[in-house]
Amino acid sequence: MTKIKFERIADIYRCALRGDWSEMEAIVRNNPDSVRFTVAETGDTALHVAAGAGNTSFVEELTKLMKPEDQLIPNFQGMLPVHLAALSDHHRVVQHFCSQQHLLKKMDSDILDKLFYMTIGNDMFGKLSFSFIR
Repeated sequence: MTKIKFERIADIYRCALRGDWSEMEAIVRNNPDSVRFTVAETGDTALHVAAGAGNTSFVEELTKLMKPEDQLIPNFQGMLPVHLAALSDHHRVVQHFCSQQHLLKKMDSDILDKLFYMTIGNDMFGKLSFSFIR
């Protein structure tokens, strides 16, 4: 990996973790493929990092610039950004993902089942207004 690419990946990770949308927006607009870059050893993308950190406004802005398929990239453990948000008890982030019907329709049943059990397990399901019914 080149030094420039490594520094850019570190910038993306830092932006996602801190919720620094202004810097991240410039990165994504300059290189739209950056939304799919792996930024951590776990295979996380910027969306995984921001969702797990509960940076709701960052997640909302980033997903506006992403294709649904980009939001469904699993990390190396098979976890989607929405799963990390659910595990970290970030209701608003989970609500954002689940409010996107086009995204829910692209999730297979295993992904939806995992999300359903995570929201139940974290006492989050009743606080969300979404349907797992296709």
